[in-house]
Amino acid sequence: MDASSSDVARLLRAFAMRAFVLAIFVGIAGESVLTVIFALIGLGLLLAPAHAAAERREDVVP
Repeated sequence: MDASSSDVARLLRAFAMRAFVLAIFVGIAGESVLTVIFALIGLGLLLAPAHAAAERREDVVP
């Protein structure tokens, strides 16, 4: 894993944490649909680097 891909993974994790914080604040405000949307966005951003790394490993291993 090179430096640029680890930087991208770190950036995606930072955006995921921001999405989860927004989900918490929107949930406190009472908007349940937006809470679910922000939580799913955060989850997707957290899983994106793992999914890309798994695809890369499949390409390397014959």
